[in-house]
Amino acid sequence: MNPLTEKETMMPDPTMILHSQYSSVMKARVPRRRPTTAPRASAFTLIELLVVIAIIALLAAILFPTFAKAREKARQATCASNLRQLGMAFLQYEQDYDETLPSVYCCDDGIGNKPGAWIGYDNFPVNDGMSKYNVTAGGVYPYVKSTQVYICPNDAEGRRSGDSYAVNSCAMSAKTASGTPYLGRPLAAFNNTSGIFLIGEEAAYDPARNGTDDAYLRYQNNQFSTRHTGGSNVAFLDCHVKWYTPER
Repeated sequence: MNPLTEKETMMPDPTMILHSQYSSVMKARVPRRRPTTAPRASAFTLIELLVVIAIIALLAAILFPTFAKAREKARQATCASNLRQLGMAFLQYEQDYDETLPSVYCCDDGIGNKPGAWIGYDNFPVNDGMSKYNVTAGGVYPYVKSTQVYICPNDAEGRRSGDSYAVNSCAMSAKTASGTPYLGRPLAAFNNTSGIFLIGEEAAYDPARNGTDDAYLRYQNNQFSTRHTGGSNVAFLDCHVKWYTPER
């Protein structure tokens, strides 16, 4: 046997060595994939749902009365603004008519939208759900020029009839004849204009529900409304406005 040939046959094949090293390197570089599991969907338990519902109910019980009070305060402020504007309109009327208040019709005397009063109406009682006030025919309308100023946001009857406010009977003089209006008194007849109310929120029958039936408030027959948290707004002869309860 040839010794050289035997030695050559015992030497490893270089190609095999390279292939083996390449396989080892690739196995080391490629990470093993771990088995993946689908994420479990999270869900509320019954107790958690009940707790959330209880919290929402508690917040609603706290916040809803607050919202209702805020809404009522906003409506009361709008009503007070209406009365202030009407009071200013009366004041301007007085300046143009020898410091005398406008007149007002009462009950059946004003049927037919008679002119010459602070407001007109077509029938009596005007808050019957069918009759209407004609504010544009009134003597103070040219100084207001807005029909919405005559309506309190809380007065459902006023929204239908067109007026929520009534003139104080004590600010008027006696009628000259049947079917005529009560004449407005001159400002000189009042000693304290800041202490005598001019316009208020009349309730013809039920203080909580009714509005004015003829835009004329007589203490013997009518009442003050209680539609603003148990009270109503009042405008005085000097045009300032206050909220009062009927007892005051």
